[in-house]
Amino acid sequence: MQLSNEDIWYCKQNGFHIVPDKLPTDLIKRLCKITDKLLNSMEEPIIWERKGCRSPENIRRLSKILSRDSVFLEAATHPLILDALEGILGPNIELLTNKHNHLMVRPPKSYAVPWHSGEKTYNPVLFTALIYLEDSTIENGCIRIVPGSHQRPVDNVRSSSRSCFSSNQFYFKALPVPMPRGGILLFDDRLYHGADINHSQSSRRSMTIAYRTHDAHNVIKDDPEKILVRGERIYTGHPSP
Repeated sequence: MQLSNEDIWYCKQNGFHIVPDKLPTDLIKRLCKITDKLLNSMEEPIIWERKGCRSPENIRRLSKILSRDSVFLEAATHPLILDALEGILGPNIELLTNKHNHLMVRPPKSYAVPWHSGEKTYNPVLFTALIYLEDSTIENGCIRIVPGSHQRPVDNVRSSSRSCFSSNQFYFKALPVPMPRGGILLFDDRLYHGADINHSQSSRRSMTIAYRTHDAHNVIKDDPEKILVRGERIYTGHPSP
């Protein structure tokens, strides 16, 4: 679904957009099935929740998912996501393989995701998509974002310790964003965001994917770290040769 002018305005002011529709149930089931397989095989690269304990139950993050199975790319290029991104980024959209490109497992009692902003305020706009394979709730540590923080006039500290998550200044300014299984959250990667401890007895799985526009300053046509997923790679810096 294309974004309305009101949607685009809201996103520019606040830095995020919740896609109103969910990904198809069959696609989510296939994503969960391959995720179970990858967790059980413990194929690197993996980020472990606690050092010294290598087991499927201790996996915090599966990295480089786009090269692990085609179903992840299928989800990342679904029209629901690209239609919304086109309203934000324009018609020429690239999917990054060297930024994010992972699946957060967040097992029970997993540590908080520290407050951070992924990009500096002066960098080209990069949008993050969170694709939820399971319900994300207050109890299991849903994402919290600080609306409008992508527009801050200076670039402050970009990350903080996970041990002070709930006492950090951003905690009291942040908006918790619970999301359903199959839901899609898009946000400007310059937003301050983080996630609390998973206090539940189950995991909280979500894909994290990054996108940007192929714009006037992006003259490299064949970049192996970017996948053109909509539009074309054209130089738009000058109106005439």
